Amino acid sequence: MENTITTPAQPTELCNYCSTKIENDDSFCTNCGYPIKGTDFEQRSFVAARNNIDIDMNEFNKTLKSATMSLYYLAGIFVISGLISFFMNKDNADVLAIVLPNFILAILFLVLGSFSRKKTLACLVSGLSLYIIVQVLNAIADPVSIGRGIIMKIIIIGYLINGIKSAINIEKIKKENNIA
Repeated sequence: MENTITTPAQPTELCNYCSTKIENDDSFCTNCGYPIKGTDFEQRSFVAARNNIDIDMNEFNKTLKSATMSLYYLAGIFVISGLISFFMNKDNADVLAIVLPNFILAILFLVLGSFSRKKTLACLVSGLSLYIIVQVLNAIADPVSIGRGIIMKIIIIGYLINGIKSAINIEKIKKENNIA
């Protein structure tokens, strides 16, 4: 007959910051890094630092949201441009060749806008790349198009670049602070 000694399971507690289960011998929460056995000052400092991170994340999220909305605005601009092109060229036999690319671009920007909730950085980079490619192709086909709406083009590119910067900063903060 074997002698087996069973040790009672150690009770688990919850982290005071993120409510993740922690073991009694843990010094820090394995999920958020909260100093479980730290001094009162260390624990308050951790919470204060996390609150500052939350404030930064809110600022970045606002910029990110406006950049994401610019994908939808671009879709609307291409729809309006397609409609204007249609009515200006409705007697032209090649009207579909003029209008169809605008509607395809509008659909692409709508898709990027809708996926941007899940993969924000990828969608913003794709949207910026697509927009720049379209502008370069327009400039090749009609060099005068570079100057038309130049302020609006700069604003759109600026929003997309700021959104990309915000998405990169958010990912960096999440990685540095083990935020899911």
